[in-house]
Amino acid sequence: MLQLRLGSVHLPTARRAHRACAASLLLGALLLSACSSADAALELGRTEQPILHGQLDREHPQVMLLASAAGFLCTGTLIDVLGQSGFLLTAAHCVTGEDAGAPRLAPEQFVVLSGRDFLNATDVFPVADIQVHPGYDGSFAVDDIAIVRIELGDATPPPVISPLFAQEDTLRAEDRLLFVGYGQTEREEENSERRIVARDIAGLEGDVILYSQEDGAGTCFGDSGGPGLVTLQGQERVAAVISGGVASDERCSGGLGVSMRVSRYTRFIEGVLATGTSD
Repeated sequence: MLQLRLGSVHLPTARRAHRACAASLLLGALLLSACSSADAALELGRTEQPILHGQLDREHPQVMLLASAAGFLCTGTLIDVLGQSGFLLTAAHCVTGEDAGAPRLAPEQFVVLSGRDFLNATDVFPVADIQVHPGYDGSFAVDDIAIVRIELGDATPPPVISPLFAQEDTLRAEDRLLFVGYGQTEREEENSERRIVARDIAGLEGDVILYSQEDGAGTCFGDSGGPGLVTLQGQERVAAVISGGVASDERCSGGLGVSMRVSRYTRFIEGVLATGTSD
């Protein structure tokens, strides 16, 4: 079992929603103009984290922004395409409410945007369905995984990045993961660009992957749901889904980053991709 080392930060604080500016967030029209933090009280979600001390990412169009009408911003990865439907792997807390039991939110509350900068999104996709892992109840870093089905329409999707399944997972401590997301940076709380940063695995605890952020680099608010990538036989695979962090400051520096280990959810993922449901 993962023991959360929170120091002076108690668990509810570690999971507290972060305020962000997402200016008139979408659904009716793509009104993502810049605004000050005083303008907006739009929540990012509980433990979303951005890329700190990373670089702009130009290589992963499969990594997209997941946005809700309420202003929650997360990241997700296109892992499969079937006909005109795409399947985005993300974190469960990105698509559920904060009330007891983590009530599932309606698909029509969300859209998915692609592009290196979501303020200049090349495509905006409606969400047709959301499947949350049945074990997710809002607890921190427990079964925090979901799949969002988007309607691609006439758009040509990028090549998918497949999940790393159980029979392929040989991850161990000190292996390197590449994390990708649209989250807050060390300079900007309201970042809109996709970024990437490398982290070495500090520990593997059951369904969870841990990585140090003591040097100030890693993930932060807005990166939740984004991928941790590994390369297998020359192909990138999604080995982790960003969930949150513990014992870090309000800028996400220090402590540990926490991600879900994708291979532990092989049955759930394969079931959704095969049938469209988690049953």
